[in-house]
Amino acid sequence: MFVIPCKYNPNFPFIIQLVKDIRTYHPTEKIVVVDSDSEDKSYFDKLRKYDVIIEDVKNKNWMIGAYWWAFKKYPNEEYYFFMHDSMRVKDNLDYLKENDLTTMMYFNRDIGNFNTWGNYITENSEYVYNNNGNGCYGPIFFCKNKVMRKMLEKGADKFLPNNKTETGYCEGCYGFFLENQGYNLTECALFGDVFEIHSPSGKSGLPPHKTDWEFPIEKFYASHVDNNRL
Repeated sequence: MFVIPCKYNPNFPFIIQLVKDIRTYHPTEKIVVVDSDSEDKSYFDKLRKYDVIIEDVKNKNWMIGAYWWAFKKYPNEEYYFFMHDSMRVKDNLDYLKENDLTTMMYFNRDIGNFNTWGNYITENSEYVYNNNGNGCYGPIFFCKNKVMRKMLEKGADKFLPNNKTETGYCEGCYGFFLENQGYNLTECALFGDVFEIHSPSGKSGLPPHKTDWEFPIEKFYASHVDNNRL
Protein backbone atom coordinates (compact mmCIF):
# COMPACT_ATOMS: atom_id res chain seq x y z
CA MET A 1 0.00 0.00 0.00
CA PHE A 2 1.14 3.52 -0.85
CA VAL A 3 0.16 6.14 1.74
CA ILE A 4 0.36 9.80 0.73
CA PRO A 5 -0.73 12.90 2.69
CA CYS A 6 -1.91 15.83 0.61
CA LYS A 7 -2.57 19.50 1.27
CA TYR A 8 -3.72 20.29 -2.25
CA ASN A 9 -2.78 23.40 -4.20
CA PRO A 10 -4.43 23.42 -7.64
CA ASN A 11 -1.59 25.56 -9.02
CA PHE A 12 0.90 22.83 -8.16
CA PRO A 13 -0.94 19.50 -8.38
CA PHE A 14 2.00 17.32 -7.35
CA ILE A 15 -0.26 14.56 -6.08
CA ILE A 16 -1.75 13.96 -9.54
CA GLN A 17 1.64 13.32 -11.11
CA LEU A 18 2.74 11.09 -8.24
CA VAL A 19 -0.37 8.93 -8.51
CA LYS A 20 0.15 8.66 -12.28
CA ASP A 21 3.72 7.55 -11.62
CA ILE A 22 2.64 4.90 -9.14
CA ARG A 23 -0.04 3.55 -11.44
CA THR A 24 2.50 3.30 -14.27
CA TYR A 25 4.69 0.93 -12.28
CA HIS A 26 2.18 -0.47 -9.79
CA PRO A 27 -1.13 -0.83 -11.66
CA THR A 28 -2.90 -2.85 -8.96
CA GLU A 29 -1.31 -1.67 -5.69
CA LYS A 30 -3.55 0.11 -3.19
CA ILE A 31 -3.01 3.87 -3.03
CA VAL A 32 -4.40 5.77 -0.05
CA VAL A 33 -4.38 9.57 -0.14
CA VAL A 34 -5.04 11.19 3.24
CA ASP A 35 -6.29 14.73 2.78
CA SER A 36 -4.72 17.28 5.12
CA ASP A 37 -7.73 19.59 5.40
CA SER A 38 -7.34 21.02 1.90
CA GLU A 39 -9.45 24.07 1.07
CA ASP A 40 -9.70 22.86 -2.52
CA LYS A 41 -10.76 19.23 -2.84
CA SER A 42 -11.35 19.21 -6.56
CA TYR A 43 -8.47 16.80 -6.91
CA PHE A 44 -10.60 14.01 -5.44
CA ASP A 45 -12.42 13.64 -8.76
CA LYS A 46 -9.15 13.68 -10.68
CA LEU A 47 -7.74 10.85 -8.57
CA ARG A 48 -10.73 8.54 -8.64
CA LYS A 49 -10.01 7.43 -12.20
CA TYR A 50 -6.75 5.97 -10.89
CA ASP A 51 -8.63 3.81 -8.37
CA VAL A 52 -7.31 5.76 -5.40
CA ILE A 53 -8.73 5.44 -1.89
CA ILE A 54 -9.32 8.98 -0.61
CA GLU A 55 -9.51 9.55 3.14
CA ASP A 56 -11.22 12.91 3.63
CA VAL A 57 -10.36 13.11 7.33
CA LYS A 58 -9.18 16.71 7.74
CA ASN A 59 -5.76 15.51 8.86
CA LYS A 60 -3.97 18.28 10.74
CA ASN A 61 -0.94 16.29 11.83
CA TRP A 62 1.11 16.47 8.68
CA MET A 63 2.65 13.31 7.21
CA ILE A 64 2.90 11.41 10.50
CA GLY A 65 -0.81 11.86 11.17
CA ALA A 66 -1.55 10.51 7.70
CA TYR A 67 0.73 7.51 8.15
CA TRP A 68 -0.90 6.46 11.39
CA TRP A 69 -4.41 7.10 10.15
CA ALA A 70 -3.80 4.79 7.21
CA PHE A 71 -2.03 2.11 9.23
CA LYS A 72 -4.79 1.96 11.85
CA LYS A 73 -7.53 1.80 9.23
CA TYR A 74 -5.65 -0.69 7.05
CA PRO A 75 -3.62 -2.64 9.62
CA ASN A 76 -3.17 -5.84 7.67
CA GLU A 77 -1.23 -4.73 4.61
CA GLU A 78 1.98 -6.64 4.04
CA TYR A 79 4.02 -3.56 3.15
CA TYR A 80 3.63 0.21 3.35
CA PHE A 81 5.24 2.98 1.29
CA PHE A 82 4.89 6.11 3.44
CA MET A 83 5.52 9.07 1.15
CA HIS A 84 5.11 12.83 0.66
CA ASP A 85 3.14 14.18 -2.29
CA SER A 86 6.26 16.02 -3.51
CA MET A 87 7.81 12.86 -4.90
CA ARG A 88 8.20 11.00 -8.18
CA VAL A 89 8.25 7.23 -8.71
CA LYS A 90 10.48 6.32 -11.64
CA ASP A 91 10.43 2.52 -11.62
CA ASN A 92 8.81 -0.48 -9.98
CA LEU A 93 9.57 -0.59 -6.26
CA ASP A 94 8.59 -4.18 -5.49
CA TYR A 95 12.19 -5.20 -4.84
CA LEU A 96 12.18 -2.96 -1.76
CA LYS A 97 9.59 -5.26 -0.18
CA GLU A 98 12.36 -7.79 0.36
CA ASN A 99 13.72 -5.48 3.08
CA ASP A 100 12.06 -4.85 6.43
CA LEU A 101 12.84 -1.15 6.08
CA THR A 102 14.05 1.31 3.49
CA THR A 103 14.52 5.05 4.00
CA MET A 104 15.65 7.69 1.54
CA MET A 105 18.35 9.45 3.58
CA TYR A 106 19.61 9.77 7.14
CA PHE A 107 21.49 12.34 9.22
CA ASN A 108 23.10 12.68 12.63
CA ARG A 109 20.18 13.61 14.88
CA ASP A 110 22.41 14.83 17.72
CA ILE A 111 22.47 18.33 16.24
CA GLY A 112 20.02 21.19 16.10
CA ASN A 113 16.58 20.53 17.60
CA PHE A 114 15.92 17.05 16.24
CA ASN A 115 15.90 15.52 19.74
CA THR A 116 13.51 18.08 21.22
CA TRP A 117 10.85 15.47 22.01
CA GLY A 118 13.30 13.07 23.68
CA ASN A 119 12.19 13.55 27.28
CA TYR A 120 8.54 13.79 26.23
CA ILE A 121 8.81 10.42 24.49
CA THR A 122 10.48 8.77 27.47
CA GLU A 123 7.80 10.09 29.83
CA ASN A 124 4.83 9.15 27.63
CA SER A 125 5.69 5.83 26.00
CA GLU A 126 7.54 2.58 26.55
CA TYR A 127 10.63 4.04 24.90
CA VAL A 128 13.72 5.33 26.71
CA TYR A 129 14.96 7.93 24.29
CA ASN A 130 18.57 8.07 23.13
CA ASN A 131 19.90 11.34 21.70
CA ASN A 132 22.73 9.57 19.89
CA GLY A 133 22.05 8.10 16.49
CA ASN A 134 20.57 9.02 13.15
CA GLY A 135 17.39 10.73 12.05
CA CYS A 136 15.01 9.62 9.30
CA TYR A 137 14.81 12.21 6.52
CA GLY A 138 11.22 13.20 5.78
CA PRO A 139 10.20 11.20 7.69
CA ILE A 140 9.85 9.05 4.58
CA PHE A 141 10.15 5.30 4.94
CA PHE A 142 8.96 2.07 3.38
CA CYS A 143 8.46 -0.92 5.67
CA LYS A 144 6.94 -4.27 6.43
CA ASN A 145 3.85 -4.40 8.61
CA LYS A 146 5.82 -5.59 11.64
CA VAL A 147 7.87 -2.39 11.74
CA MET A 148 4.77 -0.24 12.23
CA ARG A 149 3.18 -2.73 14.59
CA LYS A 150 6.21 -2.65 16.90
CA MET A 151 6.18 1.15 16.95
CA LEU A 152 2.47 1.12 17.72
CA GLU A 153 2.97 -1.32 20.61
CA LYS A 154 5.51 1.02 22.20
CA GLY A 155 3.42 4.17 21.74
CA ALA A 156 5.08 5.92 18.80
CA ASP A 157 1.68 6.91 17.42
CA LYS A 158 1.17 9.38 20.30
CA PHE A 159 3.71 11.86 18.95
CA LEU A 160 2.09 13.83 16.14
CA PRO A 161 3.37 17.09 14.65
CA ASN A 162 1.15 20.16 14.58
CA ASN A 163 3.46 22.40 12.56
CA LYS A 164 6.51 22.35 10.29
CA THR A 165 8.98 22.67 13.17
CA GLU A 166 7.55 19.60 14.85
CA THR A 167 7.97 17.55 11.67
CA GLY A 168 11.70 18.10 12.22
CA TYR A 169 11.34 16.67 15.71
CA CYS A 170 9.67 13.68 14.07
CA GLU A 171 12.63 13.19 11.74
CA GLY A 172 14.76 12.80 14.84
CA CYS A 173 12.43 10.60 16.85
CA TYR A 174 11.51 8.32 13.95
CA GLY A 175 15.18 7.70 13.43
CA PHE A 176 15.27 6.66 17.08
CA PHE A 177 12.11 4.52 16.82
CA LEU A 178 13.55 2.62 13.86
CA GLU A 179 16.99 2.22 15.39
CA ASN A 180 15.29 0.96 18.56
CA GLN A 181 14.12 -2.01 16.51
CA GLY A 182 17.70 -2.75 15.54
CA TYR A 183 17.82 -1.18 12.09
CA ASN A 184 20.99 0.59 10.96
CA LEU A 185 19.77 3.66 9.10
CA THR A 186 23.08 4.07 7.28
CA GLU A 187 22.41 0.67 5.69
CA CYS A 188 18.69 1.15 5.12
CA ALA A 189 18.99 4.46 3.22
CA LEU A 190 18.77 4.54 -0.56
CA PHE A 191 20.98 7.60 -0.98
CA GLY A 192 23.05 8.31 2.14
CA ASP A 193 23.59 11.26 4.50
CA VAL A 194 21.29 14.13 3.55
CA PHE A 195 23.67 16.79 4.88
CA GLU A 196 26.49 15.47 2.70
CA ILE A 197 24.19 15.19 -0.31
CA HIS A 198 23.01 18.78 0.19
CA SER A 199 26.49 20.19 0.73
CA PRO A 200 28.24 22.35 -1.89
CA SER A 201 30.10 19.28 -3.17
CA GLY A 202 27.16 16.88 -2.80
CA LYS A 203 24.95 15.45 -5.54
CA SER A 204 22.11 17.86 -4.81
CA GLY A 205 24.22 20.86 -3.84
CA LEU A 206 22.98 23.93 -2.03
CA PRO A 207 19.41 25.29 -2.44
CA PRO A 208 17.64 25.02 -4.75
CA HIS A 209 18.65 21.38 -4.36
CA LYS A 210 18.91 19.30 -7.51
CA THR A 211 17.05 16.02 -7.04
CA ASP A 212 16.44 14.64 -10.52
CA TRP A 213 19.37 12.24 -10.09
CA GLU A 214 17.48 10.29 -7.44
CA PHE A 215 16.29 6.86 -8.64
CA PRO A 216 14.05 4.83 -8.46
CA ILE A 217 12.21 7.40 -6.39
CA GLU A 218 12.74 11.14 -6.11
CA LYS A 219 11.88 13.58 -3.31
CA PHE A 220 11.91 17.11 -4.68
CA TYR A 221 11.43 20.35 -2.75
CA ALA A 222 7.96 21.70 -3.39
CA SER A 223 8.82 24.93 -1.58
CA HIS A 224 11.21 25.81 -4.41
CA VAL A 225 8.27 26.26 -6.76
CA ASP A 226 5.27 26.71 -4.46
CA ASN A 227 5.65 29.64 -2.08
CA ASN A 228 2.79 28.34 0.05
CA ARG A 229 4.76 25.24 0.97
CA LEU A 230 6.91 25.43 4.08
